[in-house]
Amino acid sequence: MATYKSTVGTAVVNYAGNYPGAVDGELWFDSTNVDFKYQYANVTAAGSWRTGNAMNTARYLLTGCGIQTAALGFAGFSSPPDVWQATTESYNGTSWTEVNDLNDARYGAAGAGTQTSALCSGGQGSPGSAVANVEKWNGSNWTEVTALNTARSNTTAAGADNTSVLVFGGGPPDVAVTESYNGTNWTEVGDLNTARRQLGGSGIQTSALAYGGASPIKASTESWNGSAWTSVSNLNDGRTAPASSIGSSNTNALAVGGESPGYVGVTESWDGTSWTEVADLATGRAALGGAGTNTLGLAYGGSAPAVNGLTEEWTGAGAPVGAWATGGSLNDSRNGVGGAGSSPSAALAFGGSSPPYTGNTELYDGSSWTEVNNLNTARETLAGMGVATAALAAGGASPVKNETEIWNGTNWTEVNNLNEARYVLAGAGITTAGLAYAGYSGTPGTGSVNLTELWNGTNWTEVNDLNRPEGSVGAGGGIQTSALYMGGEEDPGAVPTNCESWNGTNWTEVNNINTGRKGLSGTGPDNTASLISAGRNPPTVYANTETWNGASWSEQNDLNNARYAVGGSGNSNTAALTFGGFNPSRTGATEEWSVPSTTIKVLTD
Repeated sequence: MATYKSTVGTAVVNYAGNYPGAVDGELWFDSTNVDFKYQYANVTAAGSWRTGNAMNTARYLLTGCGIQTAALGFAGFSSPPDVWQATTESYNGTSWTEVNDLNDARYGAAGAGTQTSALCSGGQGSPGSAVANVEKWNGSNWTEVTALNTARSNTTAAGADNTSVLVFGGGPPDVAVTESYNGTNWTEVGDLNTARRQLGGSGIQTSALAYGGASPIKASTESWNGSAWTSVSNLNDGRTAPASSIGSSNTNALAVGGESPGYVGVTESWDGTSWTEVADLATGRAALGGAGTNTLGLAYGGSAPAVNGLTEEWTGAGAPVGAWATGGSLNDSRNGVGGAGSSPSAALAFGGSSPPYTGNTELYDGSSWTEVNNLNTARETLAGMGVATAALAAGGASPVKNETEIWNGTNWTEVNNLNEARYVLAGAGITTAGLAYAGYSGTPGTGSVNLTELWNGTNWTEVNDLNRPEGSVGAGGGIQTSALYMGGEEDPGAVPTNCESWNGTNWTEVNNINTGRKGLSGTGPDNTASLISAGRNPPTVYANTETWNGASWSEQNDLNNARYAVGGSGNSNTAALTFGGFNPSRTGATEEWSVPSTTIKVLTD
């Protein structure tokens, strides 16, 4: 009989606990728990769309290229009033920025390449004739290069960069003409089998896909192998004007949106053999731009029929997802604890109620907490900011406090107080540039406050307030010039879903969190990326986790233990820590968030 050793070449590892060196699918024996175990990666089971920040210029019949985190959108048509667009915008995974315009405004052009090396070919110029003009983008500017042999609009393209592009289809009248560009000249190559315009296209010069189009509305799909087009399986939903440029080859594509004949959000994924319907766009539309692949895609702009600049981000099945793993418990179980730290392996927990109110401080090294020197003033529901070796603690209770202390990695030292005493406030930043905001005031009768104060390393200064008073442990996170505030409690006890973004000067209301709650934890580097977890909206206590991409909140895998009045640390939405809290009693439980993540399975008898 074959053994694991003879087949794989090694014996099963014997390890006391979970084996940190295990690779996906590797079996080991946990001698502590007397179990055989293995692990596998956590990935998405199905694809989904998520809202991103809108383009600066709403338009349709635009084109684009690139990947989800580095895309380009250019050309198009805006109405009303009718404007042929030369506008070019660059997407960094969070927001769009206007860059240098095309030399010739047009719509219905073909786009291909990357964010730094793109080609815009053909289209319909003002006041309405098809053009053969081609422009090359070098990451900064557009330059006119050799024109197409056949002028056309409502065409599409495939290409890896601005030196290797394939343009195919278009009209009027409908054409099957295909042209190949080598960085200098265009050469006519094998025609499409079916002439069409307003088709979708994606891939590279030697491996491309053409799908959908008009007229009439088509479902036919053709695959290009570098020399000829071959008819392959049809779209499930025939349509015209789907997004182009979402796909890396003739075996990887995403057909998104279009008209069939109404405006649709239908999304289909191509695997090289057949199309499979997956999750729809949130907003059905046609003549939109696209970028990326069928795993990580981007759709933007379009008409529904109103012209829009909406952006949606696609994550396909099999993409890495985050999960919470159990870490070492606090030595002192408590709620209302402050937190600071840059990663799950370097965090600081201070203050809280255990009871009584405590100044206990503990340092986390990625596996266990160690007690270090205490705060000078015991308190709970205080704000924390900074890292494990340099932190700031501000405010808290009880009674309501304005004391501020700074941690140097060894000791806490009292420094200048907040201008307004308060507790259950939020914090962001570092020891030389901090931000404290919201909370409950120590002034009788004022209740929730919307105050914001900046710390410069020496003093606190009041700056512009939040738009609304959200007092009871809303979550914060970020830096002094770029922060977020989420959830909380408003007088007289309402628990909102509101979220506000700070740009260093003012607070702006942005898209709400999905689950309103107070007593939650928030972490993140700035106002474009955040993670929230835990909280409550009496009588419900939550384990819910959500991430922010700069535009919208998305539900993620829950905490293992629902609780509220927790502490948190971390400067990203892919690696963070949640610790302490209450439910149904005080806890020292610590959980570590990571993306990507793994699940460990135990083999049962």
